[in-house]
Amino acid sequence: MVRRRDWDPEARAAARELDPGEPRWTIFYGLWSRRYYAIAHWHARKPLILDARLLAELRELMREAELPDLTSEARFVAV
Repeated sequence: MVRRRDWDPEARAAARELDPGEPRWTIFYGLWSRRYYAIAHWHARKPLILDARLLAELRELMREAELPDLTSEARFVAV
């Protein structure tokens, strides 16, 4: 009988909790790498996958990555 282990449950739970709050991203935790990952869901200029050791760092990278694409999508109307 093989005993199943639950590796890094806190980190995996943190990624699962953040994922629903970020509809433009899929967020998960890599057990082998022990890093958090975010994959963009919008039509970015190029495929966008971010990774970070800490969840706070990943959030920061996500906000930085969104800026160029959001500003290029912005449409200005003269009033």
